[in-house]
Amino acid sequence: MYKRQSWDITDNGSYSLLLQSNQVSDTSRNFIPARTLGSFLVNLNLGSTNEENIVFPTDAGVLNVRNFGAKGDGVTDDTAAIQAALNAYPNGQRIIYLPNGTYLVSKTLSWPAGTPGTGNDYKNTILQGQSQNGVIIRLKDEASGFTDPNNPQAVIFTGPAPAQRFGNSIRNLTVDTGSKNSGAIGIQFNASNQGSMRQVTVRSADRQGVAGLDFDFADEIGPLLVKGVTVNGFQYGIMTGYTVNSQTFENITLQNQSVYGFWNYSQVVNIRNLTSTNTVPAIYNGVGGISHMTLLNASLNGTGNTTNQAAIINGGTLLARDITTTGYQTAIASGTTTIIGPTVSEFVSANVSRLASTATTTLNLPVKETPDVPWDNPITTPWANVVTYGAIPNDGIDDTSAIQAAIDSGRTTVYFPNGYFNLQGTVLVRNNVRRILGTEAYIDLPNTVNPGFKVVDGNSPTVVIERIQSGFNTTPTIENASSRTLVIRDATNVSGNMTGAGDVFIENVVSNPFQSWTFNGQNVWARQFNVENTGTHIVNNGGNLWIFGLKTERGGTLIDTRNGGRTEVLGGLAYTTSGSLNGTQND
Repeated sequence: MYKRQSWDITDNGSYSLLLQSNQVSDTSRNFIPARTLGSFLVNLNLGSTNEENIVFPTDAGVLNVRNFGAKGDGVTDDTAAIQAALNAYPNGQRIIYLPNGTYLVSKTLSWPAGTPGTGNDYKNTILQGQSQNGVIIRLKDEASGFTDPNNPQAVIFTGPAPAQRFGNSIRNLTVDTGSKNSGAIGIQFNASNQGSMRQVTVRSADRQGVAGLDFDFADEIGPLLVKGVTVNGFQYGIMTGYTVNSQTFENITLQNQSVYGFWNYSQVVNIRNLTSTNTVPAIYNGVGGISHMTLLNASLNGTGNTTNQAAIINGGTLLARDITTTGYQTAIASGTTTIIGPTVSEFVSANVSRLASTATTTLNLPVKETPDVPWDNPITTPWANVVTYGAIPNDGIDDTSAIQAAIDSGRTTVYFPNGYFNLQGTVLVRNNVRRILGTEAYIDLPNTVNPGFKVVDGNSPTVVIERIQSGFNTTPTIENASSRTLVIRDATNVSGNMTGAGDVFIENVVSNPFQSWTFNGQNVWARQFNVENTGTHIVNNGGNLWIFGLKTERGGTLIDTRNGGRTEVLGGLAYTTSGSLNGTQND
């Protein structure tokens, strides 16, 4: 029984709800069962003090850790409850959701192993908080197994090698390793082809611990995207190693490390918008020429006794552009080369190969930040569920008309609950829709459909399509035929043919071995872009294409730029696993 009480929601204006017995009402006293509010009811009890408020409808297939017994009160040990939620659906394309609260843990939270050898181990699991500052996973002080730096242990572990950890993600939460846990690692993160860490803080209450983020515990980690992440404390803020499959970082803040801010032993890493405030070097980039780093737009601030140190120590290959340093003796120490600073417009540590004698620096195309649209609160701004309009998941029957009806409903957010949907025709993205969201849903397109989603004129200047998977089809999944801005984010086995004038943004997207991408005169910005087909991978036909972190597989032409187009690729791994179609390349 709930105590009779009023609550005000202020994230989308004032909205009163009345709790009485096991019912909830709005101010007109239209009662509905409290269970239909699910995770949103938890949000009411705990509140949110920042702008983030990631809430899902209760019929989206999202697993709320509260339903597994987690309390989030900062006192109860929630380890077993959170682990039970993680274990519920191995490789289930499920979101494990934490409402705002402090979740005390005493052991490592591990992605589910499933049944080894069946392909359902350590992948397609998403840990999603309601807000970065409101959700705290906190390790108990002086926790057993976390006190020895020579035998470190992670608070969160997302799986070992090999490169099969598809779709793993962590979003909108904080990991706190507590005090007296000098052997703690915040997160050991492994994702493959498509996986991301977004809006995450990792901190140590007493600044002790081995590493905030560890990408050096297994081979074949990546490709993946880490964006909007802060690490405070530890010996190393971020550790990377091994040689494949490349990792992309953007909007990273590092503070109060005791050895290095960012330590790259041998990986291909791409970093943009890095801010470091430290008494030690901000970056150490590898040994023996096998570490490859592209660093753009960095602000590296030395404090304390850094006047005799370099901000960046390079032992591998380094492209550094638009770097600002303060408090360090030198900006870059690279072999026998020293760049004093305090600013560096562009530095390349290795020999440069040029296609044209006039090319003296990188192309330096203008860069735009990826736009977003408001996250609608599903109570105050209801979402359109494609199932409500007739789509039936997992039956293999065409859902095109139902999906189109959901888009034409007038709602701004259209969502696919967890499950498999069938799309036999082209859906027009129009009217009020500004976000199409899969709660890690699977949308299957036959090879006869071209495209699955076609963005046409509508009321929102920006449309976001995210968190969907598709099958191994050959035709484009998405076409932007409008002047609107299109954002494709956190998506697997999708491709695009862009025909309209609108800008295109791509983040953490992988296409399958039968799909290529075509851009026709658009401005395109891609972050962590994984294109894996044989033959020509990407065509830039007369546009401006900027790629930060490109990973490819299989043979053929990686990018064909024609008709006055301009292409800039900054960082990445060309991983050729097959010959080309014309026989001119082997693997």
